[in-house]
Amino acid sequence: MTPRRLSTHALLLVALLAVATRVLFELQVRGDRGAVGTLAAHLQGDECAYDLMARSFADGSFHRERAFYQEPLYAFVLGLVYRVAPPPTDAEAFRVAGVHLGVIVVQHLLGVLCCVLVATLGARAVSPRVGLAAGLLAALSGPLIFAESQLLKEGPALLLWVGSLHLWLDVLEDRGPGRGRGRAVLLGALLGLGVLLRGNTYILLALVLATLLLRVGGRRRPVSAALVLGAALLALSPATIHNLRHGELVLSTYQSGSNAAIGMPDDDVPGQGVSYQPLRSGRGEARFEETDAVELAERAEGRRLSGPEVSSYWWRHVADVVSRRPGVALDRVLRKLAYTVHPDEAPDVKDWYFFRRATPALASWVSDFSLWGPLAVLGLVLLPWRGRPGLLVLRLSLLAVALTLMLFFVFGRYRLAAAPALWILAAGAVEEGWRRIAAARPGLPRAAIAGGLLLAAAALVGAGRIPLRAGAGDQHTSWVNVALMELNEARTAADARAAAAHRDAAADAARRGVAEAPGDPDAHEALLLALDLSTPVLAARRDEDPAEAAAAAVRRLLVLEAMRTGKHDVLRALSAPIDEQLRLEESLRSVPSLPGRDAYVSGSLAEALSRVAEDLREGSNLPLALSFLEDSLRLQPDDRFAVLSRALVLKRMGRLPEAEAAYRAALASGEDTAEVNNNLANVLLLLDRPAEAVPLFERALALEPDNAMVKKNLDRARAKVSPP
Repeated sequence: MTPRRLSTHALLLVALLAVATRVLFELQVRGDRGAVGTLAAHLQGDECAYDLMARSFADGSFHRERAFYQEPLYAFVLGLVYRVAPPPTDAEAFRVAGVHLGVIVVQHLLGVLCCVLVATLGARAVSPRVGLAAGLLAALSGPLIFAESQLLKEGPALLLWVGSLHLWLDVLEDRGPGRGRGRAVLLGALLGLGVLLRGNTYILLALVLATLLLRVGGRRRPVSAALVLGAALLALSPATIHNLRHGELVLSTYQSGSNAAIGMPDDDVPGQGVSYQPLRSGRGEARFEETDAVELAERAEGRRLSGPEVSSYWWRHVADVVSRRPGVALDRVLRKLAYTVHPDEAPDVKDWYFFRRATPALASWVSDFSLWGPLAVLGLVLLPWRGRPGLLVLRLSLLAVALTLMLFFVFGRYRLAAAPALWILAAGAVEEGWRRIAAARPGLPRAAIAGGLLLAAAALVGAGRIPLRAGAGDQHTSWVNVALMELNEARTAADARAAAAHRDAAADAARRGVAEAPGDPDAHEALLLALDLSTPVLAARRDEDPAEAAAAAVRRLLVLEAMRTGKHDVLRALSAPIDEQLRLEESLRSVPSLPGRDAYVSGSLAEALSRVAEDLREGSNLPLALSFLEDSLRLQPDDRFAVLSRALVLKRMGRLPEAEAAYRAALASGEDTAEVNNNLANVLLLLDRPAEAVPLFERALALEPDNAMVKKNLDRARAKVSPP
């Protein structure tokens, strides 16, 4: 069968439109002077992780003690670029620099090529008209362009994915005399490289092998299957060899188990498994994910674990959650399956909903899945199921993405691999619907078919408007990240006015995040960080308005307690007076935790208790402050700030022997600071032991020779030891 082809003019139209939309996007987003521009100008989340790994590849410092956790290919290629054009360092490290913009331009060019390949794939699988429509949809796709505009692997990974679909179709159709085996080798190599970019390519590889070993097209292709598998393993071999050198048999990475656990949290809220929820509260940054996965698994097992053992632990954890909560687990899996075609974009560190405000031309149903996702479902049903290898390839590629989302969690960029099949199937649905209407007998039969198809399409589009998670369309994650970026700018600002402007912008962004998601502890923490921030040129806002900072600290604590206990009704008290909130917090502390919640919230909860106690270290609130600090130390015994705060509270309560013991314990643990020595000496003075206080004051003065208060205290102690 002669392959269906698009004309050169049609492909040129797709390419030119793809270039134009990408230029428009970059001009509008990079030129934005508001919150969108702030986020666009900084690396975030996985961008930072790839950047750090690339820097280590570039300078030769890369080292790991276990197998790869994150796919290494993108960072390795980025490291080669960094050798030629080193990125900025120190305070500028996470700002988008010229070298990053160069990489992003290349990714956009690869995206243009991807749009052309989508068009040719649609022409081969269905028809030239469908191919042209699919290519134009790809060229107009806001989420795709947005993903390419970040220091992320999604653009290159999608190009390899679409290229693999073309080669897969070649092998199934035995395209080209005497070239089938070469295409099989190239297909395997692309799939192997795809695995090193995105691990879900393993599923696509398995489906490819299945079609070659089963009777697809009337015969089996075991030789082609062997060539595909061999080439894929060869492409994977550098990562596999690295892992074997560390004594771990891992083909590429060992993160599948922890990713599955992120998508199946140990609670009763189905929507929690849709979007990313870190293994520990308050540690959503990419740099914490592996550390937390390993530490929690090793703590549970009571020994050091290899990478595969860590992954196995988390898979067992997922199985345990599913066995105890089968209904919740099924609900989560079905929600995530629906995300394969649903228009909602699950929130990410950089969020398409947030960015599209700066590029209105790409913020319509033409650019997202609002119409094309539901129509693709119609095309999935209407288009032929037999005798069309191209449609088989599209359907199975869609299945690979659906299985990925069901097993793990949803980011908009994670489902981009489904987009080529969706664009083609959606365009195919329109063409096939029109063909069926035209082929029907005039009159009632034709009207019935047309009405039925329109009704089905309308029902599917309507179903796409049903939210799959609470807060669908919210942008609190982006507002929190804007706040964090503004805080970084405030910390490094040398001018007081600039520092204050960035700090105030951070507080405003955090307040927007709190307003959009009152139950998000990260938003409350961002606001508290902004209010607490002080630098050499900037006084903390809480010095000007301590009541606002104290209220923010208590609200954050209540949100964490709600997560720990499952008592989400307490969120209604976030607008109550602070005294009422504190009473509610006291009552919540006696409520037992939900299964698995202690491990999730303990770190954040300990810090929150300690921070609230800091505002209660006066007068009648001292007993409550002590109680909070002791609870904090039960969760995190090594928290230096809580240890010293507890000692100070004991001193102010007049429990001097206990305060002395607390300060001496701090000294014994290595806290040999001027503050600890001075405070312990003051306690000894109150205990009427000035001779013991003198050497401690002397030590404090040696550590901080210009500290006038310590000098005064030392003189006072010496006077008591040797009165004039």
